[in-house]
Amino acid sequence: MLNSIKVSLKDTLIYGLGNIAVKIVGLLLIPLFSNPKFFTIEEFGVLGILEISALVLTALMASALPQSLTRWFWDKEHKDNQKGIFFMSFATQLIVSLSLCALLIPLSKTFSIMIFSKPDWSRVITFVIIGSGIQALNNINNTLMRLQSKSVLYTTTNLFKLTFVLFLSLYFIISRKMGLEGYYLAQAIGNALLVIILSGYTLKNSRIFFSRSIFQSMNAYGFPLFLANISAVALNVVDRYSLNSLAALKSVALYTLAFKITSVLKLAIVDSMKLSLAPMMLKRIGSPDIQRFYSKVLLYSSYVLMFAVIGVSLFSFELIKVIAKSKQFWDAVTIIPVLSMSVVFVNMKDLTVYGLHVVKKSRIIGIIVVFSTILSVCLNLLLIPVWDIMGAAVATLLAQFVFWLITYYYSQKAFYVPYEIRKIFTLVFVGAILSSSCLLLNKMEIIPRLLIKTGLLVSFPFILYLLKFYEAVELQAIRGFTSKWSNLKNLKDNLKSLRGLTDDE
Repeated sequence: MLNSIKVSLKDTLIYGLGNIAVKIVGLLLIPLFSNPKFFTIEEFGVLGILEISALVLTALMASALPQSLTRWFWDKEHKDNQKGIFFMSFATQLIVSLSLCALLIPLSKTFSIMIFSKPDWSRVITFVIIGSGIQALNNINNTLMRLQSKSVLYTTTNLFKLTFVLFLSLYFIISRKMGLEGYYLAQAIGNALLVIILSGYTLKNSRIFFSRSIFQSMNAYGFPLFLANISAVALNVVDRYSLNSLAALKSVALYTLAFKITSVLKLAIVDSMKLSLAPMMLKRIGSPDIQRFYSKVLLYSSYVLMFAVIGVSLFSFELIKVIAKSKQFWDAVTIIPVLSMSVVFVNMKDLTVYGLHVVKKSRIIGIIVVFSTILSVCLNLLLIPVWDIMGAAVATLLAQFVFWLITYYYSQKAFYVPYEIRKIFTLVFVGAILSSSCLLLNKMEIIPRLLIKTGLLVSFPFILYLLKFYEAVELQAIRGFTSKWSNLKNLKDNLKSLRGLTDDE
């Protein structure tokens, strides 16, 4: 199991490099999007709505094919036909993407009127639809790279696309004055370029194959997950749609900025760990230590994530003042601790749900997600009129907590794992207090403010030590890790030691 954790750590670091780069680029664009010379605050709100609309479209077009491919790729009955399974998944995705693009593009004007009460954004929505359709294809290739543990290929190709999109966006927005239209045109071109770059990899891993029985089985498994995916995306975007309907685009803009900052946590940590761990957690089905492995993954990932949550929350005010070109955005800082804490429960849900995947109870997953989405809608309708953006943030936190709680309950019934819940809630309690303390410190002078915030961040692991959080073996491992990596003279050798790690247990 220790070797598996080392492999997951290595892949998480590589995936994390790419995901952090994604967020760095996103943060680099915030000064541009918040600059009154190029965009109004209302247009920043439109950007927020278009971004979540792209997520909905990609989930709609993906049709749970990545999850079905992941489950069948490592199925013992089909292990000798992985190229055929991949070809069937990729070909199906191509047909779905082309069909939905042909259906939705003529409706762009209608969508613009429905969402923004005017047809002005129809051309931008067209580019959003095209980019989402191509992104769904890229998701199949990305899934295969994860399944094959091609973390370096995954990261380098996606970094190339990211860099290309960044410079093309800057060219379209600054030089061509194309605004949001230029940004989403660059996204569509970048996604198409990535498909072309990976075409050789796609063909190399394909074998023309179609089996009606396998196709039906994958669809039977995937359909509840498709509904779950749509509902999960809806759960993550209903807050901004609700703000758009119940408040104003300025509120959407403030919430979007706060969400962009806290999404660094999800993309750079939660999604990076998920990319590296998901194939391994499914591959280890049947292993004698699978329950202990799942338990430790949840505990250690929650620890790392909570440390990052505290850091982002404490220094969010300073970050917003640096990246936002208008003081109108500074009020977004009030909801960042709340949104950051919601990411903790997203991670807990993403990991505890594997019990249901082990026993192939995807139908339960779909029902839980639909219920959580309905709950989120109700909470947003109830809280936004009272608390505006804080209401939307609290609704998100409560919905994600309930989502995890129900998932945990049914997953434990289906496949029991001895999770260390007491320790995890100790993490959450201490992290919540330290994170929210930033709201009491932001009015102080900068030097004492930064010193106190740094002290609070550093105190986190020591507070846990006083609360007897660590086991003796964990303290020993921490000392060994610190001793090994604190010696910069051995950094090159330590990095080389990560090479060649495989999960061959």
